[in-house]
Amino acid sequence: MSCHALQAVVFDLDGTLVDSLRDLAEATNASLQAAGYPPRPLEEYPLMVGNGARKLMERALGPSANPERTKRLLEGFLERYDRDCLRYSRPYAGMPEAVAKLKRQGCRLFVVTNKPDAQARKIMKALYGEGLFERVCGQTGRFPVKPDPSLTLSLLEEAGLSSDQAAFVGDSGVDMETAHNAGMRAVGVLWGFRGEAELSDAGADCLAASPEELPTLLLSGGLQH
Repeated sequence: MSCHALQAVVFDLDGTLVDSLRDLAEATNASLQAAGYPPRPLEEYPLMVGNGARKLMERALGPSANPERTKRLLEGFLERYDRDCLRYSRPYAGMPEAVAKLKRQGCRLFVVTNKPDAQARKIMKALYGEGLFERVCGQTGRFPVKPDPSLTLSLLEEAGLSSDQAAFVGDSGVDMETAHNAGMRAVGVLWGFRGEAELSDAGADCLAASPEELPTLLLSGGLQH
């Protein structure tokens, strides 16, 4: 399928474009410890992230979570994460090249993430520069978090695109559900936080094992709607 048919690609950020796990974990753990709670092991974080910062705080608190504690922890997290979100985060090897190839082929590129909007923009500008992506959209509170499709659909509408002209690329079931909820093709990536079983169970239309495979999957005739 050429980009005459597939005109746009919407990417998830964490676990798809950027390996951000350690920065997310360290900011969360520092906030937990400052509030008197024990830190969580890094290996727990792949299943904790992906549903937005508030949900991450709830999961980090575990049985101790309540609205007030979650709110206080979130405030501490946002301050720390804004300061340190680029300490360890890096693009996945091969992803900048894959994204640039899609851009050269005429695809319009966007980011929709459950990460807070300010940090999403900061990270993408630092790691991918400006000009590759038309828009980077994180959470501002205006729309519900993914898998609600409202932000994605609003973005496509503003860009003059229909759902059947776009694919959603992500590493989690949340992303696959977002794609289907928006009426888009769902492309799962296997280098992220969640893995093949979750992506397949959530209805991925196809899976990319490496960034190098991604442009071919998206631009070939194999990704049918």
